[in-house]
Amino acid sequence: MFFFERILHSKPSIKEQRRASRYAIGSAFPLKAVLNVVGCDEFGEPLESSDGTGWDWAGRLVNFSISGVSIQLPSGTAARRGDSCVLVLSLAGYTLKIPSRLVHVRKLSDSVLFGLKFDLADGNAPDGYRQLLELVAFGASLKPDKPAKSELDAAGYLVESYRGDFESHLTVWRGGLGGAVQWFEFQLAEYRVRGRADTRTLEFSAGQKSAHSVPASPAQIEEIHQLFRWVVPNIAPAVPADIRKSLQAFAA
Repeated sequence: MFFFERILHSKPSIKEQRRASRYAIGSAFPLKAVLNVVGCDEFGEPLESSDGTGWDWAGRLVNFSISGVSIQLPSGTAARRGDSCVLVLSLAGYTLKIPSRLVHVRKLSDSVLFGLKFDLADGNAPDGYRQLLELVAFGASLKPDKPAKSELDAAGYLVESYRGDFESHLTVWRGGLGGAVQWFEFQLAEYRVRGRADTRTLEFSAGQKSAHSVPASPAQIEEIHQLFRWVVPNIAPAVPADIRKSLQAFAA
């Protein structure tokens, strides 16, 4: 199952390239997470539900990797290290169910942080999950591409550049030193979103290089626009707050 049929056909090599990378998930990202687990009581007896399956515990995903996730759950969650479980992820009507195992447990003041490792027969994460990881990583991995400059370009703009994993690249044009964001261009793998503050409009194109890009097709535009909306809540704090706020306004 793919979240995007026309864009983001994630390459199988993502597993090898990004195994160690973990990407933080923004609190505004509309992804729902549930952990289904057959835990044990204080006597070691299984706590199965009436239908023989485990109990569902709603939680908040903290970060993603290609091999597992960290999830924050209520303090009373009946689970412990070594338990088998199923991670259920839901987004925009799509649902992914991934067999997993609890490998880390850390108690917090008002909750518990569990580390899950996927328990998959072939070791490969589902296609839909690889797309989720990629769209989170587009924003969560961004960091300044070069030291900040104080010189204006020929048009009088101050240009800032941020790069991330999976060929994400955010360029911002400010209206002079310390000025507000006037333009932005956000490269998301093979696709590009451009926005201008004065007209509040977005443009969508396809192509690795801006000079050779072509307008996206209507079908692509729909998916690129949705991708942009989902990427923005996960943009890293390394990107200045006013830029994140500006992008959020375009994604609203």
